[in-house]
Amino acid sequence: MMKAQFDDVDLMLVDPAQGTRESIRNILHNQGFRNLGTGTRLKEIQKRFDTATPDLLISEIALEDGDFCAFVTDVRQNNVGNNPFLPVVGLTSNPTPDLVKVAVNSGIDHLLIKPFSAGQLMDRINAPIEARNPFIVTYDYIGPERRTGDQRSSEIPHMDVPNILRAKAFGQMEALDAEKAIKTAQTKINIRKLERDIFQIGFLVRHITTSLEKGIVDNTTSAFLSRLLEVIDETQRRVVNTRHADLAERCKSLAKVTNTIVASEGNPGFDEIVQLKLLSQGIQKSFDQA
Repeated sequence: MMKAQFDDVDLMLVDPAQGTRESIRNILHNQGFRNLGTGTRLKEIQKRFDTATPDLLISEIALEDGDFCAFVTDVRQNNVGNNPFLPVVGLTSNPTPDLVKVAVNSGIDHLLIKPFSAGQLMDRINAPIEARNPFIVTYDYIGPERRTGDQRSSEIPHMDVPNILRAKAFGQMEALDAEKAIKTAQTKINIRKLERDIFQIGFLVRHITTSLEKGIVDNTTSAFLSRLLEVIDETQRRVVNTRHADLAERCKSLAKVTNTIVASEGNPGFDEIVQLKLLSQGIQKSFDQA
């Protein structure tokens, strides 16, 4: 098998600790990385992604000026940069259960615990080159499959995504139309996310209307109403420039009724409850028929 070459790979390394950053940089340089940018803050990552997305991002998770995991989620959601599929390696010296959960759920590929060896670092880099994990889409996650073997659910389709890192490491970029491959994958993921979001709208509306019809307005109902508005907003954004663009107006109407119910402080009229049901059903039907 060909040996990966890293001289053309565009890598960004971020760590606020100068000693750690320089140590990692030396390891990477010794392994052949030449196009290697460094930084200390989230702001520098954001600025870099505004211009050109790197092929690989390695960063300390605990950055003082912002939430790195939230940034990764934005990347995976295609809200930042031009390649939501790039491999991301997170670094931490404090792997608490809560931090690990947040990191994994953000869409990070690998979490590397400090201190680590050069071999451990390169194992994390080579993993997506040798066998990139497929992506999955759920109502609250877009990113690499987090489970292995029998843990993987057959109910959630897997999707192979463009692997720019591999193409550059093996000198295959000329044979890959990277921009077209990324856009094609983005379109597929967008449709799958729409499917999940519209299913989520139906789920939330059923629970909300059942509670309201019984006169129950508890914390769960309030949380579901807030979540419904979030999903409606995301759906409106995702239908733009798709064959489902007509759903934007339906979503706008659904959001209006939902806000009316929220403003009623748990005492909506019968008409609002009926409208909530009908609009949700209409969105699902329109999506299925498109």
